[in-house]
Amino acid sequence: MRLLTFDNILIAFTEKQDLNQREEKNRLPVQLSLGVDTIHIPNQKHTNKVVKVEEDLNQECDGIYTNKENTAVGVLTADCIPIVLFNSREIVVIHAGWKGLFGGIIENGFSLLKDKRAKAFIGACIRGCCYEVDKQFVNNLNISDKFYKIYNDKPYLDLVSAAVDKLIKLSVKDIYDLGECTKCSGKFFSYRNGDFESRILTAAVIKE
Repeated sequence: MRLLTFDNILIAFTEKQDLNQREEKNRLPVQLSLGVDTIHIPNQKHTNKVVKVEEDLNQECDGIYTNKENTAVGVLTADCIPIVLFNSREIVVIHAGWKGLFGGIIENGFSLLKDKRAKAFIGACIRGCCYEVDKQFVNNLNISDKFYKIYNDKPYLDLVSAAVDKLIKLSVKDIYDLGECTKCSGKFFSYRNGDFESRILTAAVIKE
């Protein structure tokens, strides 16, 4: 597990060695690092919906907003992008697969922030080096060619570049990208590597 500090915002994320974070018992080290008893996680279904932490988290959604101190929020991933938007008093955590990303989940999460002077953290996810898709997929979504490259006649999609492009358009200029690929680094669970049930956790909390 790694812990990052951005003034009064703490962001923690796990690696494969921290075990499957779908199992609550394995989250204890993260909870201790963040100084909380629980981590609120959405009922992720590849939607573009972001809800406030006090709302019903059993509803299908892929992001959580909070402005409450010592209330940790997080998302589970295994190739999709974990994104944290934050300022000194607010946090939005987002699980962004291609459906959510191109469906506007970043914009929806950003819209909940009262203070738009936000920063962003992008965690470990599948990168353009490994995310092979077919040409029909790219054509159906009308994806700009600046977000993919062709290797051996196959498109390789760079979802992080698409996410960063969206963040910049929202005037989020301070973007911290971990830069690690879940598929080829060997450090993280990866759905495309056969980790169909296991997940890593990215969580954040506002401290006093």
